[in-house]
Amino acid sequence: MKSILYATDYSKASVSALHCAQSLSEMLGMRLVLTHVFDVPSILGTELQAPYPQLHADALISERKRLEQFYEENRKEGVSPPRLHFEPVENMSVLSGIISKASEWHARIIAVGMKGETRLMEAIMGGTTTKLIDKAPCPVLAIPSDYRFEKPGRMVYATDFEVEDLRALEKVVALARALGSEVRVVHVTSDMDAGASQMAWFRSMLQERTDYDNLYFELLESDNVAHTLQDYSEHLHAGLIGMLEREHKGGVKRWFRKDLVKQMASESHIPLLSFNEQNLQTLFF
Repeated sequence: MKSILYATDYSKASVSALHCAQSLSEMLGMRLVLTHVFDVPSILGTELQAPYPQLHADALISERKRLEQFYEENRKEGVSPPRLHFEPVENMSVLSGIISKASEWHARIIAVGMKGETRLMEAIMGGTTTKLIDKAPCPVLAIPSDYRFEKPGRMVYATDFEVEDLRALEKVVALARALGSEVRVVHVTSDMDAGASQMAWFRSMLQERTDYDNLYFELLESDNVAHTLQDYSEHLHAGLIGMLEREHKGGVKRWFRKDLVKQMASESHIPLLSFNEQNLQTLFF
């Protein structure tokens, strides 16, 4: 059975991500794995100079109970994932701990909150979310703290007309097909004539790779990509925005520069599904 990995910092801001992960798990028939990354020296408030096997084992048991309690106190009523696993992980690095569990369970999606409840949690979880966008072995679904999950009637994918976008869109369409959602493929440009020509080519290439009736294409004229995407998606009442984090060789493109996805992850009021160029093969439904 395929897995969704939900990672929490136990903040109230991560509860929305839990509800989203629960609902997607049920809708897609995927196992839900919950994790929290902890470090024994941090728990004790001291540094350990020698290994203490029993101490580590006891800490793991305690953290599993805490994770189970967090789920029971905050879970979305009436939603039942087909399978549920609690998998706390001991690691000095939150990022490494989450990635290790995602790899262990062959996760198809990592669900996390966009922002922490406090400045400390924001530094830990908010920073981790942006690093996951770069490093995760599967797509990362970042959910705003105030988001109330509903089955997405529309999804928006922001493209820059690259081959990698075609691969990412195949996965977005697969998700949309499973959920019965509409997909809007959007490009933001200040040159509408050039954009129209590129969009026609891109549309033809995509339609050769996937057959989906609820697939639409649109150009938006603007110099402010992030705000335009947010305004467009909110106006459509989109339930998800998909984007690809890019590492460009030989130059950085003007509007899909490396920090755009992270800017969206920190500012958007809509869940953001982010791909990187290494994990485009991992999302299957």
